[in-house]
Amino acid sequence: MEYSAQFTFREEWHDGRLAYGRLADENTQVPPFLVLAASEQADLTRQIWMPDTFFQNEKEARRHLIDKPNVLIRIHPDGQILYSVRLSLVLSCPMSLEYYPLDRQTCLIDLAS
Repeated sequence: MEYSAQFTFREEWHDGRLAYGRLADENTQVPPFLVLAASEQADLTRQIWMPDTFFQNEKEARRHLIDKPNVLIRIHPDGQILYSVRLSLVLSCPMSLEYYPLDRQTCLIDLAS
């Protein structure tokens, strides 16, 4: 059996190589965060290191690309990174139907790295 889910997937991690707060001095202010803009031509996920996160019970997946790519990458001065993307997934869910029609199922989103 399977089920579908649509959600905003967010991950955060730290990459000190992207920290820019140390570049500030008394004459320079750093912004509270930088946002990498997505375009249809540029895949931002290939430009910075990203965790190898995946859904173990995924059968089908797609990113939402309605008007423009629906991806956000925000970098903070200390190197903290926020990655956010809108996903639609079809996931497998093993079901036990021995008590049908009074059964109750628990379907998981099995995330791994």
